[in-house]
Amino acid sequence: MSKDIREMIDKVKNFKQFVNERYEINNIPSNIIMLSKDSNDGHYLLYDITSKVPIGYISFGLYPLIGSYTVGGAYSKKGYGAFLYESAMTQVYPNGLSMSRDSNTSGDALDVWDKFNKRNDVKKEQINSDEITHKKEDLPSGGSYDDNPEYLEYIFELEDTRFFYNYGKDRLKKLLEVGKQYKNKNNISDDDIEHMSWNLE
Repeated sequence: MSKDIREMIDKVKNFKQFVNERYEINNIPSNIIMLSKDSNDGHYLLYDITSKVPIGYISFGLYPLIGSYTVGGAYSKKGYGAFLYESAMTQVYPNGLSMSRDSNTSGDALDVWDKFNKRNDVKKEQINSDEITHKKEDLPSGGSYDDNPEYLEYIFELEDTRFFYNYGKDRLKKLLEVGKQYKNKNNISDDDIEHMSWNLE
């Protein structure tokens, strides 16, 4: 096999690995840190300290009507989405985490929840609630799922599920401590974290 062909094969393999990369607690690059707000609100921002740019965030909080935590908002680049959700789940554990009940959920976020629903290492529990959520009120009348009522029902099923996962509170604590030190050293405020998060979308 010629050197050129071997190099081309290596490039294809590296590209496939890049495209399919999913980051988790075991393979987070050292230049990626997690910043958090000092308030009681759950809000994590992944930040690249090399390029000085945010790459993803997740906000979450307790939803009293179902006694569970829900995601308020999330966005990420470069395969970090699942890790952000896993971090939120680890933070609230042994409580569960579910999708937002008072707003829409993007197609990308639905894909993440679908993958969690299929993972054997994530515990699932149905939420018993008669609440008419934002999705249950608006999605059927919007017409987007007229040709796919089964998928609409699946969205409602995902919404009425709480998910449990824990990669280790001690590991999350260490990650957050690194972020706190960087935040203090660089005078990053909670407002800065929110501003960087909202500008990602």
